[in-house]
Amino acid sequence: MSKIHGVVGVIRTNNPEFAYRLAKAWNETSITQIEVTMTVPNALKIIEKLLGEGVTRLGGGTVRTVEQVRELKRIGASFAVAPHSDEKVIKEAVSLGLPITPGALTPSEIFRAKELGGTSVKIFPINSIGGLSYIEAILEPLPDLKLVVSGGVQPREVQDYLRLGCVGVCMGGALWSESTVASGDISAIRSEAEVALNGM
Repeated sequence: MSKIHGVVGVIRTNNPEFAYRLAKAWNETSITQIEVTMTVPNALKIIEKLLGEGVTRLGGGTVRTVEQVRELKRIGASFAVAPHSDEKVIKEAVSLGLPITPGALTPSEIFRAKELGGTSVKIFPINSIGGLSYIEAILEPLPDLKLVVSGGVQPREVQDYLRLGCVGVCMGGALWSESTVASGDISAIRSEAEVALNGM
């Protein structure tokens, strides 16, 4: 089990084979953690297979139900990330000892997510609500909050978010291209992600 931190590679695709290839490749990069969203077809089976093959630092994203939390715990996922702050979902994760990062937007939502037991709180969609300036406005008076940003973050922005005090930064499409993943070349997929990360 692990809390969200550093650069989180988010895998959101309708192609389960793409999801598998990305996670395999990213496991050998400087990406800190890998999140496979529940919107990927057969996401739980993919995560379970990857865990069985030694992929580490792997969790589930877009977690919306208690059942998904239970399944992630059963298969040995490291963490869960939710798009919202559903009390039942958060409390189930807490009771099972599965670190969860619920989603929130306003200060009131952020504090509620924290009080319910979120190990950190995801601010989404960050690029639509002011980006760095929004995070600065939140963390300046409340530096103890453990915030993770998600939604359109570019590599050049990552270090700025971390310097402001965010514990994690989620990145997805900026780390991969469909043509590279379609090739099936794990080394090329890995290199593409590292090139993007070097732009941080």
